[in-house]
Amino acid sequence: EPVLCCPNDPDDAKKLSEIGTPKIDEVFIGSCMTNIGHFRAAGELLRNFEGQIPTKLWVAPPTKMDEAQLTKEGYFSIYGKVGARTEMPGCSLCMGTQARVADK
Repeated sequence: EPVLCCPNDPDDAKKLSEIGTPKIDEVFIGSCMTNIGHFRAAGELLRNFEGQIPTKLWVAPPTKMDEAQLTKEGYFSIYGKVGARTEMPGCSLCMGTQARVADK
């Protein structure tokens, strides 16, 4: 079951079933705890999406090596095609270093 972190605290995590069917405005895929498979899965979900996604999406792989591999496999092109914002690998939104999600 998907786990969602609620704004603006990554420790405020809840299962999707606990939240129900909220409108999701912003999504962040990244952190040192993700692996390259999470980014591939997101890319596959977005591969056939037409146009821009209605949700603000940030993607930040944990390492430059992951970024290079995902670029080679074409996933960064998929993210760009749907309007995702790709960030530099490493520490990112978890620490509030590159952007801040909107307040509740």
